[in-house]
Amino acid sequence: AGDMVLYPSTSLHRVTPVTRGARIASFFWIQSLIQDEGARTLLYDLDQSIQSLTASGRRDDPDVLRLTGVYHNLLRRWASP
Repeated sequence: AGDMVLYPSTSLHRVTPVTRGARIASFFWIQSLIQDEGARTLLYDLDQSIQSLTASGRRDDPDVLRLTGVYHNLLRRWASP
């Protein structure tokens, strides 16, 4: 209870039968501002690295700040209007 699962619409998935109780579910679709899958993957990897560096106490490191700027500039460049 209280969990959410997100996955690409291209992913094959399976829903198993409920054997006890009741399944209550909600579903919806979202669309990324970044249409190109390769660009989304690059932004995700860059974001994960920035978050890792930030969590290790390097939040104010000039290199981390520069990487954060690169991330946002790429996001603006690749985002659909």
